[in-house]
Amino acid sequence: MSELPPGTGLLFAAAGTTCPEAMGAFDRISQAAAARFPGVVLKWAYTSSGVRRKLAAQGRAVQDPREALTTLEAEGVKRVAVLSLHLSDGMEFGELTETVAAFAARKGALARLTLGRPLLTSGQDAARVFALLLASLPHTPTEDEAVVFVAHGSTEPEAVRTLQASVSLCRRIDRRLFLGMMLGSPSLGEVLQECKAASVKKAWLVPLMIAAGYSARDDIAGAGAGTWKSGFETAGIPCSPVLKGLGDNEGVVEVWMDQADELLKRLKA
Repeated sequence: MSELPPGTGLLFAAAGTTCPEAMGAFDRISQAAAARFPGVVLKWAYTSSGVRRKLAAQGRAVQDPREALTTLEAEGVKRVAVLSLHLSDGMEFGELTETVAAFAARKGALARLTLGRPLLTSGQDAARVFALLLASLPHTPTEDEAVVFVAHGSTEPEAVRTLQASVSLCRRIDRRLFLGMMLGSPSLGEVLQECKAASVKKAWLVPLMIAAGYSARDDIAGAGAGTWKSGFETAGIPCSPVLKGLGDNEGVVEVWMDQADELLKRLKA
């Protein structure tokens, strides 16, 4: 895009992670943005209060969106594009929306703000992401193999609608694609029933999360009872967990960068 005026910022708003091994995904997003948007001030905010509390207790404090916007304003930034790195429009995205609206209503130094939508709220972006994840597997799944995306899930009505639309989208894209939720439906048991009905002989377990943190490592790929891996193995379906987050996929990061590009263009309009 054409050169942006000085005092332009890009705020990444993500739930966050406490897993040091998962931070590479966040770093790759920052590096991609720095390369594509030179001169833009980059900042991160974590929307999960639980993650922020745990990090603060470890001496690794991270700002929430309100604090991050306040800091950007104090640093002389006058225009901010807020890129939501959430998957669906649940509680944390709702709180982010309220924070951005409150700053936009103020007569402060931040003259303009734009806010992006969560990844799966766009059917076009969601389809692009699912295709990219399918293409990134170590080898192309055979006809009797399944690719099972596992998301955190939600009980928030709007988020549930968004996630259910993505469940249907996966099946329309490729009958080998399934989307399950750690919280909500389709649950592990429901996905297993679908896989058995489809005579699946092997499954790839792919976390549909920005980073492969503790949820991916322990709850999806872990060997203990109750994990997705053990559930598939107990059901007689061998599985291969893929410990990579969305931020580890260069193509998916570009989807977010395209969203950021549109938000920054709106700041200039």
